[in-house]
Amino acid sequence: MSHAPRLAKLEDLNELVALENQCFDSDRISSRSFRYFLKKGQAQIWVCGAPINAYALLLFHRGTSLARIYSIAVSPDARGRGLAKALLEQLESAAVEHGTLFIRLEVKANNHAAIKLYEQLGYKPIRHLAHYYEDGFDGIRMEKPLMAHASRQAAKEIPFYGQTTDFTCGPAALMMAMKRLNPSQALHQIEELNLWREATTIFMTTGHGGTSPAGLALAAHRRGIAAEIWVSHEEPAFLDSVRNPDKRQIIESIDADFQQQCQRNGIPTQLGHFSLSDLGDAMARGRQILLIISTYRFNRKKEPHWVWIVSIDEQFVYINDPNIDPNDHREALDSVYLPVPRAQFEQAMKYGQKRFRAALLLSAQTK
Repeated sequence: MSHAPRLAKLEDLNELVALENQCFDSDRISSRSFRYFLKKGQAQIWVCGAPINAYALLLFHRGTSLARIYSIAVSPDARGRGLAKALLEQLESAAVEHGTLFIRLEVKANNHAAIKLYEQLGYKPIRHLAHYYEDGFDGIRMEKPLMAHASRQAAKEIPFYGQTTDFTCGPAALMMAMKRLNPSQALHQIEELNLWREATTIFMTTGHGGTSPAGLALAAHRRGIAAEIWVSHEEPAFLDSVRNPDKRQIIESIDADFQQQCQRNGIPTQLGHFSLSDLGDAMARGRQILLIISTYRFNRKKEPHWVWIVSIDEQFVYINDPNIDPNDHREALDSVYLPVPRAQFEQAMKYGQKRFRAALLLSAQTK
């Protein structure tokens, strides 16, 4: 008779590592990573047996309604007892208790027994992952809505590009949106850096400068994409967070030049407050939307960050987030079509003490 699942403790570390090595020849979780997960508030490991003969690892994506089953393992001599199913059901219960409405996992495309189990439990394939595993095998990403009102049609072909530097979230988000409008749009680092060079404000809070709404609008315009700027304040983005007067002067000069170029090229700017409902209306008119958010509710850092809004419904805002943090065991697929509760997203839309808001609305250029 197998034991019911329980939360793992730090004392279980050695048994978890031994089970991992017994079950997998590649893509193994290291002892260091297991220790990190056991101490991390955004992860749970559930185990069965004494000694442990099965485990499942669940990761929560802070600020969103998404959880990911990172790994599940059952020792060869304990298979066929329903442990995997018991662990999956436990993870789903834990995810619901955590306020999660969607759960995802990856599975080898040739693991037909596991795929059958996942399908029986309500998981649906949302993307094929070519050469996903270390041994070269393809994978399948699957997803399950955990509450009835959270059901949606999975978006399978959404373009994604992850920023390759700490300061190019704007170009990366712009590239994804332009790819949606123009399938021939390039998605590579040279294009990312060229866009940044065209749109940067030179300076920002720290490090290299970010990209302003006007700078990105001009870059899109040069590539045949129609752009419209929505901003809540007339002063340049991020100016209040730069204290050095010489740097502030440069930002103001760059912004003034961007504004003059926008006027010459007929790129309109709408000044004033806008809401999430306004963005939803713009999406209904076929606009692709880039938005500056505060990352505090996602990573507890008060930083401005560009994302691409993929969809909006009555419960959620779905975003592609170009930031991929390997230190948080995230990968590109963890940043695609992220469901964020509307109320949570409304708070993230405001950046800084002045509650600055900025959006870039894109559409195919009309002739």
